[in-house]
This record gives sequence, structure tokens and C-alpha cells, in this order.
Amino acid sequence: MEGLTQPVPRSTEPEILAGSPAEADLLSWFRDGHAGLVTALAGADPGLVCWAFLPAPSAREFWARRQAHETAIHRVDAEQAAGGAPTGVGTEFAADGVDELIMGFFGRDGGELSDDQRVGARRRLLVRATDTSAEWLLELTEDGKLAATVRRGGGSAECTLAGPAAGLYLVLWNRAEPTEVGITVSGDETVLTGWRGGMRVTWK
Repeated sequence: MEGLTQPVPRSTEPEILAGSPAEADLLSWFRDGHAGLVTALAGADPGLVCWAFLPAPSAREFWARRQAHETAIHRVDAEQAAGGAPTGVGTEFAADGVDELIMGFFGRDGGELSDDQRVGARRRLLVRATDTSAEWLLELTEDGKLAATVRRGGGSAECTLAGPAAGLYLVLWNRAEPTEVGITVSGDETVLTGWRGGMRVTWK
């Protein structure tokens, strides 16, 4: 690991595609990249200082977590594109992925609202993993944007999304519909619909 303290300038899509391997070499290219990532993370100093874009106990822990969930979600993409069912993930791993998404990605965007959104009505969405003790409460604007910092724990809400952590993982990453993975939506379903349509993971 190089320990870069600033993000590397982003490449354009044509630049990325131009540097991609031939189709016949994709599998070995991926395996080599994966092996390099695992080696780098395993060999990194626990006190390594490098760029990270979400809070974490250490930079190494941030990148290990981020790459684990990045890989898992894009594995789902590949499996669905091939016409197959997603490979299941463990309960603890899935709950951690939901926590990263809500507390990390969406938590960092709290308060970034227009003047109209700041004075509008508020609705709350409760996300509950029924196979763990994990719950998350989100306060949203009428159009599904995050209105305040999310928090761990329960509370009253206009809409509740409940079910196995692995199902929540896929639903919240927009890789499955609730009914496909055993997730129950109770209360005002438009709260969930608005949030799924209004929130996107984007680069700053």
C-alpha cells in the first residue's frame, strides 16, 4: 500500500475502458487484482495513515470493510446479469453492510438540503434486522432526502422495513425488491419508495 493521503484523480470512462483487459483475460485480471488487494490489506501496518472517506477505527479497517462490501454487491450484479440468484451472505456481514450504508454513506449527507426542504414536513423510516438486535432510524424529507443525521436504535416511524439482515442488504442497495427477500414493509410505503428514489451513493 502506498499510503496516499489524497484521492487519486478520477479517470474518465473511456480511459478506464481503454485500460481494461481483453474479455478472455478478465477472470485472471480480476483474480490477480483480488489477490493483490488481500495481500496489501493483510500486510498493512495497523497504524497506516492514508485517505479514507468515511469514519473508521483505522484506515486499514475502513478499506477492508469498504472493499468487502463493494465486492459483495458487485458479485450480486454479476450473478443477476448471468440470470442466477445472488449468493447469500452471512447475517453479521449483511448487518455490517447495512450499517455502513446508512451510518456511513447516508449519514455523511445529513443536512445537505435546499431551503425548501429544510422547512418541509418530516417522515421517519425504521430499518430493523429481525435476525439481529440492529435497528436504524432515519428522518426524511417529503421527497425522500435525508433530513437529519441517522442514528442506530429504534423509535416511532411512519414506515418500518423489517426482515433478515441479508434481505435488507440487497433491498437497501437496490438489488432486490422487499417481497423477493423476505422483507416486510409496514406503515406508509411511500416513505420507503421516496427514500429509495431520492437517495443515491455518489462521490463527493
